[in-house]
Amino acid sequence: MIKSIQKKILPFQEANFFLAIRDKIDYAWVVVHSAQLLLLDMKLDFASNSSMKLVINDMSRLFFYKESKFYSISFPFKILFGEFEAEITTYFGTKVDNQSVSSAIAILRNEKFKLNPSPVNFWIDTSDEELPGLWLLEEIFLFEPGYIRYDIDPKNENGRLHPLHHLDINYSSYGTYKLGLNKEILDSHFEDILNIATECSFLAS
Repeated sequence: MIKSIQKKILPFQEANFFLAIRDKIDYAWVVVHSAQLLLLDMKLDFASNSSMKLVINDMSRLFFYKESKFYSISFPFKILFGEFEAEITTYFGTKVDNQSVSSAIAILRNEKFKLNPSPVNFWIDTSDEELPGLWLLEEIFLFEPGYIRYDIDPKNENGRLHPLHHLDINYSSYGTYKLGLNKEILDSHFEDILNIATECSFLAS
C-alpha cells in the first residue's frame, strides 16, 4: 500500500531544499530540513510554487518540485502519520524530533564540521546538547542518497551529448551520469520511474 504526504515549501525555505547537492553534507542538510517540515502541523496550508512529497511503499523517497525541475533522494527514516502530526524514527529506533533536528542543523553549520565532516571525529569535542544531532547525522551518513534529478536545460543543450530533457543520476563528479529523454516528463511520470511497485520503464537505444 502506497502512503504519501505532500508539503508546500515557502519561498524563504526554498534555499534549504533546492541547493546543488554535491556530497553527503548536502544530502544530510536536505534530509534534516525535510524531517523538520514533516514534523510541522500537518493541517498548515499556504500558497507556494514549490513542494516536497514523501512516498512510502517498498521504497521510501522524497520528491522535490519547483517549476519544471525536480529531484528525488532516499528518506532514511521511518514515519507514522497521525491525525495532526507525524512521528519519525531512524531505522535504529532513535526518535527524530525538533530537538535532534535543530541540533543536526547546528552541527552541519559548524565550520569545524564542514572542514572535517566526520561524526566520529566531531564526537571527541561534542557537548551533551549536540549529541542528539550527532547521532542523527551518523545514521543519515550510513544511507545511500539515491539521488536523481530531472532537468530541462536549454542553456547547455548540445544534441545527444547533453539533451534538453535528461535525468542526472548520482551527485558526485566522479559518479554522475545522464540519461537522455526524448520529451518532457510530468512529475507523476518521474515518480513512476522510481517506484519499484509499478512496471519498469525501459531504455531505448
